Amino acid sequence: MIVTAKIGAIEFSGDEIRIAVIKTGGKLPRVLEVQACTAVYETPENRIAALVQALDKALDALQTHPTTYVLCIPSAFTIVRSLTIPFKGQTRIAKAVPFEIETHLAFPLEELLLDHSIIAEIEGSTEVLAVGVRRHHLKELLGILEEAGVEAEMAAVDAAGLTALWQATQKKGKGLRAVLHVRNGNAVLAVMFNNTLAYFRNLHIDVNQLIENPARAAQEVQNTLRSFLAKWQGGGDIAVLSITGIDMRSDEIQVFEDILGCSITTISIVEQLKGGMEALENNSEEGKYNRWEAAIGAGYSAAGGGITFNLMKDNQQMHGAVRSVVAHLMFSACLALLFLLGGAWYYHEGRLRNEAVIEKAQSDIANLEQEIEAMAAEGLGEDIGYAVFADPSILDILKEITERIPEGNVVLTNIRVSPPGARTPWLDISGSTGSAAEFEDAFDALKASDTFILDENADPRLQGERTTFRIRAYRSQEEKDAL
Repeated sequence: MIVTAKIGAIEFSGDEIRIAVIKTGGKLPRVLEVQACTAVYETPENRIAALVQALDKALDALQTHPTTYVLCIPSAFTIVRSLTIPFKGQTRIAKAVPFEIETHLAFPLEELLLDHSIIAEIEGSTEVLAVGVRRHHLKELLGILEEAGVEAEMAAVDAAGLTALWQATQKKGKGLRAVLHVRNGNAVLAVMFNNTLAYFRNLHIDVNQLIENPARAAQEVQNTLRSFLAKWQGGGDIAVLSITGIDMRSDEIQVFEDILGCSITTISIVEQLKGGMEALENNSEEGKYNRWEAAIGAGYSAAGGGITFNLMKDNQQMHGAVRSVVAHLMFSACLALLFLLGGAWYYHEGRLRNEAVIEKAQSDIANLEQEIEAMAAEGLGEDIGYAVFADPSILDILKEITERIPEGNVVLTNIRVSPPGARTPWLDISGSTGSAAEFEDAFDALKASDTFILDENADPRLQGERTTFRIRAYRSQEEKDAL
């Protein structure tokens, strides 16, 4: 299922940062806006700071503000392995993949962030595509985003995003299909089996090499496909190769067909997308060499576009923020945060204990407010200022959530509160239920709240025997285009 959302996909290409904002929900995404900015620096030591500055500039230039952000990882940074697991079962395979791929690594497994997808089950075995990235590569990119005030919800791979976008423009097909995504500095060759990405590889073929020596480029593609087919257990041949991102002359196409022995088709993906060429023209961009398709595809994949690898799912951490001014308000905010964590624990024990904790915390907060007023009355004057926030306290938010969620098999695992002015939603609520019906009951109950407005694009997913969910909410006084 493709959820409806406004997604900002960020891609780092050398010293250039590209941001594509898309609207998902249909078969193909709609391109709303693109922005690019190049980092300028004199010494390598200044590169990171320059990239942060460039990202800030690109973000400030956006006219359309995304609901969430996705990071697009270059396939050149990834480690890709096709594995044959001698048994079936998603849970068993997920545990086996790290051990299977470890034998292919020249460094400790702990340095690799890993995801995988199941290609097919063949004669009692399971074909798996495993994709990983070195931890320090991802840490550097996420650090740049964090410095610019952006929290990425997912780290997608450009090859998967490009192929998912290409697949969405094609008629449904079965068996093996190949696509070559030509970019300005490289190319990505991907092979689909039915509707699943079975293989991809980053090729050192740039646009100039393909134009000047198409026979050499075709030979490298042929060698790569032969290597894949030699290990492929599912049978079948590749009858058609689709080439994206470049307009090829008839003689260049003929060279590819003669060497590969299959039909060649070409396509400009961005021209197939609503708003694609318009967004590019607004920024004086040309729709060539898949300059924007990788970022667009990463956002499309994150919304459920069919081919998804999330290389940061094992690296995600809970973040929260509490803003304060004077000492008493800081103390009360920390006390509220303490009770939030305590309340989350007591939630599992029962709602009655939660209510008792909340009442005590509210009493403490009231006493602190009286103390502040008394200090002001004693002549502190304007030397000490304090802010009055329109947001309800964290405890009030917790009480609102726990009172509205119906009793039953609903478990909250994470409640994140963002400060005013943040680029992320106000509330981010994660948890799990015993069934999709219980999730719907909880979601409908939260929708009735006057404290916050829910994003309708919740994405419940079945994991094992439970349904996990993530709900985003905004302040009731905020007007969000994404809702």
